[in-house]
Amino acid sequence: HAMDTLQRNGYDLAKAMATLVPQGGPVLCRDEMEEWSASEAMLFEEALEKYGKDFNDIRQDFLPWKSLASIVQFYYMWKTTDRYIQQVW
Repeated sequence: HAMDTLQRNGYDLAKAMATLVPQGGPVLCRDEMEEWSASEAMLFEEALEKYGKDFNDIRQDFLPWKSLASIVQFYYMWKTTDRYIQQVW
């Protein structure tokens, strides 16, 4: 997409970047891991050990203040961490 945009703008990098970046600057997303405290992460790991990937039960019994979407997103982010690798091996 970026290369196509560059070509459509005559290889003018500044012009191409202006079409890719919304007015006011880039939109930054917060990492889901940043939204969770260390104690919440520990609760999640405990719940995962008990219920597996039954995210509804994890939410109901361990993290009722978190949304189901947040728990699922956290799970996939958590799988990329050293904590996950240590538990698997």
